[in-house]
Amino acid sequence: MATLSVGLGNPQWTTKVEKRGLDPLGMQTTSVALYQQLVPGISNVTLRMRYYGLYAWLARRYALDVGDTSVERWCLYLRRAEALYALAAVHAGGERGVAGVDWATRTLATPRADVTFHVATDRADGEPQYLKQKFGAFGAAYGSQLQDIGVLETVLDHDVPVPTREIGDPLANAFQAAIGVAADAFLAAAQAGVINKSNLAQFAMMLPSRIAANGPERDLYERLLLAGAHGQKARAASRRQSLRLVLSIARDQGSSVRVDTLRWALYASQCNAITTFAGLGAEEDRQRFAWAVYQGNDLLHLSYETILKLALDILGSSPTGMLFETLVSRTVSHLMLALNAYAADSWSGLCVSLALADDPVSAKNPMSEFSLQQAVLRSARLEAMTSEDSARCAVVLLAVLHLRFGGLIERIANELPVLANGDFLRSLVTELRFLDKYEAEPLETLLARIVRQRVLDRHLWVAIQKFRGPGDYTFLLESDDGRVRLRQKDGPVLTNPRLSSAVAFLEDIHLLSSSGTTPAGLRCLAAA
Repeated sequence: MATLSVGLGNPQWTTKVEKRGLDPLGMQTTSVALYQQLVPGISNVTLRMRYYGLYAWLARRYALDVGDTSVERWCLYLRRAEALYALAAVHAGGERGVAGVDWATRTLATPRADVTFHVATDRADGEPQYLKQKFGAFGAAYGSQLQDIGVLETVLDHDVPVPTREIGDPLANAFQAAIGVAADAFLAAAQAGVINKSNLAQFAMMLPSRIAANGPERDLYERLLLAGAHGQKARAASRRQSLRLVLSIARDQGSSVRVDTLRWALYASQCNAITTFAGLGAEEDRQRFAWAVYQGNDLLHLSYETILKLALDILGSSPTGMLFETLVSRTVSHLMLALNAYAADSWSGLCVSLALADDPVSAKNPMSEFSLQQAVLRSARLEAMTSEDSARCAVVLLAVLHLRFGGLIERIANELPVLANGDFLRSLVTELRFLDKYEAEPLETLLARIVRQRVLDRHLWVAIQKFRGPGDYTFLLESDDGRVRLRQKDGPVLTNPRLSSAVAFLEDIHLLSSSGTTPAGLRCLAAA
């Protein structure tokens, strides 16, 4: 039952958990929806490729050796295997992206030779567990992606997943063949729930970094990621095209690539600033365009979130709060002062006064999208006030995006309907149409529309939906007796487009290295 506690001017009818980064304008969701289409079957928490083979093999052996359709029995089988895998990874050393390694590190640090790990997996009351999630890393990260990509499926008779005939069974067989005698030893130890530390070395060959450079297991991973032949054909083709773009960028750079590098290279390609993708076919060029739009959409919500942060900073300067219209007026005044150097009387006038950077990724040109983003992100520190420079760059970045993509609105809407279809979504499409509609208005009037409608009203609407739905209290400002008061602050945040996991997968299967795209990766690019 909720308990009433009364603070100064702030009665609380239920416990409020302070949260940050929860998409206060509901605009990050469109970026997320887009990248989910661009890299299906991979997520931000599926960190290593070999887990796909491990789970295919575990599901196959569970069906053959146990055959119990009880979800609880499958859960315990899975948890013991994951915990043993973590122990093997820590014992071997140097493995990244393995679930449960914090627990495994503490466990192996004890002086006892035997490790009784079933107490940390079987969810007994009062016993610390290797992972809190009921189905471990499988439930928290890999299970949904394994079904999405076509490795596992569920059948009508029960809810325990089984390998698919087309890819799951061959992958399970290839994984077992690759680990040899370790297979039965691993399953026996997992079933026992106890192992001597000296016996963990025999499982090193099972670890994520030990995929052989040549062999059926690696070939199946490559086929799964890049052949575009599994699951829903359109989704598989989308993943293939995205990964080929990654390989192309790494080939031209001669090194492995980071997420920021990929984002900006794909964005710059839309501005004709790089020639990496000059020879793309029509489908891959549409994928390149989609990634450029994704980056533009992320920059758009950064602009709005910075304006929100400015408004919250202004509100926080008045402990007793202020009238809503006063908050709008003061925020607009700050923005107008920051834009004073441009002497623009309308939005269209502001856009005309700007000179687009030839290279949107230039760190030396203050008008490049990269430089504007860096200035905007400096306002993300909640303890600091939003600077005049960050406020100016938020509006200028919005104008630059209008110039870059304003003539492409219908193409974006047609090719990427996830950014256009929906009564309440906000995206590059909706906001550029909004700017088009009011571009001739006095600049101060348009900025007031942005602050009031697109930022403050939008935040309050989004917070209400979250409170009505899952019950999350994410209001950053509250209204009381006609005045608004600050509750907490939030700042601009980029979304994470799964590309770090994609790079890790390509490295795991020897298509990428520190020197860029490998000979095997180049062969993939050369394939039709």
